[in-house]
Amino acid sequence: MTDEIPIVLDNVSYLYGKGNLKKQILFDISNNIKAGEVVILTGPSGSGKTTLLTLIGALRSAQQGSVKVLGHELNNAKERTLIKVRRQIGYVFQSHNLMDSLTISQNVQMGLKLGSAGKRESRERIASVLKRVGLEDHLNKYPSALSGGQKQRAGIARALVNRPRVILADEPTASLDKQSGRDVVELIQELAREDGAAVVLVTHDNRILDIADRILHLEDGHMKSMTEAVSEGASRMLNLLGKHEPANASYLAAFSFALARVAYADNVVTDDERTEMRRILHDVAQLQPAEVEFIMELSMMQNRALSTTDTRAEHGALIADRTAHFIDSLYAIAQADGIVGSDEVSEIKAIAAEFGIDYAPPPGA
Repeated sequence: MTDEIPIVLDNVSYLYGKGNLKKQILFDISNNIKAGEVVILTGPSGSGKTTLLTLIGALRSAQQGSVKVLGHELNNAKERTLIKVRRQIGYVFQSHNLMDSLTISQNVQMGLKLGSAGKRESRERIASVLKRVGLEDHLNKYPSALSGGQKQRAGIARALVNRPRVILADEPTASLDKQSGRDVVELIQELAREDGAAVVLVTHDNRILDIADRILHLEDGHMKSMTEAVSEGASRMLNLLGKHEPANASYLAAFSFALARVAYADNVVTDDERTEMRRILHDVAQLQPAEVEFIMELSMMQNRALSTTDTRAEHGALIADRTAHFIDSLYAIAQADGIVGSDEVSEIKAIAAEFGIDYAPPPGA
């Protein structure tokens, strides 16, 4: 039944303005998001991500198609229906939106539905949710005494205090440093799984894509599969690489994708592995820092989106003087986190076979 799936989108379109000024923002969007699932929504600015999030969040009424959230149809829904749905959704925004004049406990209390709990239950629920986000020692502090990451955690606590079945997060890491941002999205992921909530997270931050169960991509109001988006990005990357030496372009592309495959072999990409991949692309492939970042993230995305890819064996056997650094580089990625796992070794062997290399691990490997 539909109401068993928290979010059901069916041919959703949306237009702003009236008459000749009317402009379509979303075109025939269809998708289902299940309980306990973390879905990341990506796409360039102006692609319709926030509009779609506000439709799911009942912050505006849907116009065309069907938006069903927690069993309620939001197409041309009345305000009382929108309000009822909003009360069952937890919102996490780019800015924590805490009130400076209230303590952290009081800020979280504002997220409780009016009359949903007595005083004692409210205190217990607030204390419990703040403990879950690691702020149990900060109940009586004011926002000014907290770091940026802690404030965002307080915002998450406020969003979760009503135990929502749907969590919507709009750029929750945008104002945070790398580690704080990572901590915040992993916290959202963990809490959503514990509570069985469906999560839709809008982001431009490629560093957190791996926490998603699925990635949806919006471009010019159309939803594309990640395979389509990555394929287009791969074409742009090959054009970029072609400026080095046309003969080397396809090799460099294959090389970067091979590194990403080894990094993902055990399903966890550590910071050490990313650092080593940057070093190899800079030192061995002789790419500039900006090119390294672009190619590395794109390679990671392609490997995540395409569990198998027809481009792996396109490049044929490698020139003899490249084979040593190729295998050495793959092992360097595998060794970056201090452990060379069997999954990584198997992936290296598979890559060597695809490229016609007589596999032999480097000395000491």
